[in-house]
Amino acid sequence: MNVTVIQPKYFSGENPDEKIAKFIIEELEKVPKGGLIVAPEYSNAGGLSDSKSELAAILRAEFMLENASRIAKEKEAYVSINVIERRDGKIKNSTYLFDKSGKVAFVYDKQHLPPSEIKLGMERGNASGKCKCLCELDGVKFGFMTCYDVYFSEQIEHIAKGNADIILVPGYQRGERTDIIRAQAKLAAFRCNAYVLRSSYSMDSNERGGCSMIVAPDGEILKDMGKDVGAISMDIDPFKKYMRPAGYGEGLVKNNDFISNGLCPEAF
Repeated sequence: MNVTVIQPKYFSGENPDEKIAKFIIEELEKVPKGGLIVAPEYSNAGGLSDSKSELAAILRAEFMLENASRIAKEKEAYVSINVIERRDGKIKNSTYLFDKSGKVAFVYDKQHLPPSEIKLGMERGNASGKCKCLCELDGVKFGFMTCYDVYFSEQIEHIAKGNADIILVPGYQRGERTDIIRAQAKLAAFRCNAYVLRSSYSMDSNERGGCSMIVAPDGEILKDMGKDVGAISMDIDPFKKYMRPAGYGEGLVKNNDFISNGLCPEAF
């Protein structure tokens, strides 16, 4: 499977959301036939920093989703795109996964909301039940985490238990240190024994933000955009798993099973 992650520049000038949305659609158009492409968080409202403008940008969500669906169908590709939207009367941070026919295969609603999204009136993913952050499509198991979600081990543990093959991480993390961003992606990949595809925004800095990347199941960062703008792409085997000794001199076992077999939650 060819996989691609997109990294726009975080515009701070006039109408940044319009420029970012245009850039994302142009990059989505480049997805190879049959591939998988991941866009960053807030594809319809990127670059904005005040609630009034973010709420106004909700109107662009439908346009972004229509284009993602069209591109998925035309390229017979998987397209993952994140929008803030109003759905069923609620404001949601939604990550859509479109299948190769352009149909919605899954929608993940962001579970962990930072103060800015709570202020916006957003509803978290589990408001009406348990968090749903796993789906299977054409035999591939996808896990979902959006930006702030990556700080919470319980979601990583849930995805590990679900035996995900690929974890999709649309992000923003404009102020986070790059070493922490990389550590979070490596940890999620290693614990879940899954590829992590992270798409975010370039902050024009080697110290903060950026770092859209592709991480292997053993935690190796295969490609990392740093502060570059554009996209990175490579071929992967989505079913590849990191095998390790079950102990010194023992046989090989999947790394996620090695960790899961030792859990003792009742002790803590």
